[in-house]
Amino acid sequence: MAKLPTSENTETFIMRISPELKEKLNQLAKKSKYGGTASSAIRYLIENASRY
Repeated sequence: MAKLPTSENTETFIMRISPELKEKLNQLAKKSKYGGTASSAIRYLIENASRY
């Protein structure tokens, strides 16, 4: 069996959202500062919110 990568990005976060919220998240992710994917947008928002 292969070893898991030793990076900081090995945790899994699962969240149920409505189709409408998913579409809003995908639209938000398209903005350049969010990285282009829903996962990167969520990561960006969590990291920035934790600074305050």
